[in-house]
Amino acid sequence: MSELEIIDTIYTSLVANRSKSGIPIHLRTRSVVGTVQDDPFDNWISDEIKGALKDRVEVFHSGTLTTPDLVIRDKRTGTLVGIEVKTLIQKANGSDPRGLTMDYNSSLPCGSAMIKQGKDTLVIPCYYLFALLDSASRYIVTLIIADGDFLNFDIDLYKEAKYANYTEYGHGPYAEGSVRHRRMYTYPNPLNSRITELHTRMVLIAKKVAFDKLKDRSFLSEEIIRVDKHANEFFYLMKDVTLLPNQKAKSRPTILDIFKDCKKRQPKERVAAMPNIPIAK
Repeated sequence: MSELEIIDTIYTSLVANRSKSGIPIHLRTRSVVGTVQDDPFDNWISDEIKGALKDRVEVFHSGTLTTPDLVIRDKRTGTLVGIEVKTLIQKANGSDPRGLTMDYNSSLPCGSAMIKQGKDTLVIPCYYLFALLDSASRYIVTLIIADGDFLNFDIDLYKEAKYANYTEYGHGPYAEGSVRHRRMYTYPNPLNSRITELHTRMVLIAKKVAFDKLKDRSFLSEEIIRVDKHANEFFYLMKDVTLLPNQKAKSRPTILDIFKDCKKRQPKERVAAMPNIPIAK
């Protein structure tokens, strides 16, 4: 199987479970999963992947603060693909809690990821699974699985970020302190409730050239064109298996500048926080 065939199988299997409330999820408690660092949702996704692909694949968990969260290996072909899982919990009014961007911490999002297979360092394709959960964390109400290149295709920038963090020692007048220099990345939030093209939908987004290689090209609902800062255009297609026959458009709509509001952000002057006490009488 190709990496997109693996991801497409996972996507189709997840969405097949949907009800009117969304995709039901069944999370194990952290005490059952293992340590407090284990993510029950990641473990549930891992179980769903194994259920969808049976004995065809192996699923590996990367561990704490390591991306991608999951690495899938096809036992027959050796195909490798990573999945980074990002979840948010819906607010009472139905919106997401973050807005334009979301935290990617120190891991720059990218459609390629570096992993170790034995001693060998490999660069593998990476997809991002975004899930907006209802307020009780019982259902997925928005599911977006996207090629990481949809967010960032610059592998060199990714590699730079991989090694950018460092700790400075000998800090302070006694040279006993240390300072962690840790970059924190905020990139577009596909779960943003203001993005009407994606909100409350369950879709798969991948490159047009990748979809063109699949035998089954049904349910490809929209085209998304991403334009970089040098005016290069990158074509993606969106797959939505929830569409009924009468909901399918005769022609495939094109979506432009889907994250345009992220570009409008401006730096804010930082103000040092300090206590404010009343003037002495």
